Amino acid sequence: MVDSFRPPPPGVLPNFANPPFMGLPVIITASICLPLVIVFAAIRFYAKAAILKKWKLDDFVFCLACPVGIAMIAFEIAIVHAGPNGYHAWDIPESAMDKSSILHLLIFSIALGPVLWLLKLTLFCLILSAFGSVRWLKNCAYIGIVVTGLFFSAYTIVVTSSCGPRPGTDAQSYLNGLNRKTCSSSNGPNAVFSIMTSVVNFGSDLFLLLLPLPCVRALTLPPKQKLGIWLIMLSGSLMCLCSLLGMVYRIKSWRSYDLTGTQIPLYVLFVLELSMGLIIPCMPSVATVYRHYTIPDIDDTTTLATPNMKLLSSVASPQSVSRATWRKTHLSIEEIPYKRSLSEFTQLPTDHSRMKALPATPLPLNLHSIPPSPQTPTSATPLSPTPKTPKTPNSIRSMRLPIMFQGSSHR
Repeated sequence: MVDSFRPPPPGVLPNFANPPFMGLPVIITASICLPLVIVFAAIRFYAKAAILKKWKLDDFVFCLACPVGIAMIAFEIAIVHAGPNGYHAWDIPESAMDKSSILHLLIFSIALGPVLWLLKLTLFCLILSAFGSVRWLKNCAYIGIVVTGLFFSAYTIVVTSSCGPRPGTDAQSYLNGLNRKTCSSSNGPNAVFSIMTSVVNFGSDLFLLLLPLPCVRALTLPPKQKLGIWLIMLSGSLMCLCSLLGMVYRIKSWRSYDLTGTQIPLYVLFVLELSMGLIIPCMPSVATVYRHYTIPDIDDTTTLATPNMKLLSSVASPQSVSRATWRKTHLSIEEIPYKRSLSEFTQLPTDHSRMKALPATPLPLNLHSIPPSPQTPTSATPLSPTPKTPKTPNSIRSMRLPIMFQGSSHR
């Protein structure tokens, strides 16, 4: 008699011959989301490298998180497509759980913590790049980065120590590690930390959604840019919904013996959450590229009939270098007013061309040191000495002393 990987529920018979495949939703979802993530990431890289030509900290974090997220989505396709992980646990013979299948499950569980933290770090850096001048928001973002990093790191350590192979590294050792109570029991440390991690994941997504909300409401932007920001907030709401459903399905999975079948909804929701977390930081760059190719440059040679030279061939009609463009004098979604300090808004520009030069102050002359002119006869009456110019006082109290002495001498 062939034993199944997990016992079936009452009234259900194992189907080893032709079990139903459950991994199709994961393959369809990942096949749709993976090209979208690649397209949005390419748009962001193009906007930063060719249009803005300015790289910040959030761009480097995204360069690290994007390939990791894409690899994680592709790895989920490999998990459900190759091996018995896309079927019910009672439809899988225990002999079919080879080392490769168990290793896929273990690697996914271990990598889940770092991938989630990189995703949150990307979104926190996006908020800091937009509203980094707001002190309370910056402090809250730093606290969120530290707290999520600690929780997700703890989950990775617990999974590694609870579900690792025992005592060797062969297939039976991996199966023994997976069947231990610390790994598979609903009361074990793996189950407790898994549920706690899903709760922290949902809480961090909700925190990321509500954190910039007061600053977004206080922005003074054109309606189109305001609509783009609210579209980003709506995408964040969908990401929160995915993490909430993931938390619910995570709790349900630990109440069931179907170790492999209950992971399918979690895989689908994780693909959606990961895709939304990688697409949201690219949305401002989409607006930048759209304005770059649709809004014409306005300079001193532009008229109403001037065509958009970007859409024409550079060989047939060479473009002239523009000295001032519309985008250089207007704010975009990536450069919202919170990035400027308060002094830049309150300080008025000084027009140095309107300042008049003061006349030169003549120096005091000592008439006794100048010899008399030979053409002018000297007078018999002696000239009265010119009083000395008082020294510039150093304080208000010392200003009265030269005046008092000068007045007493005239008396």
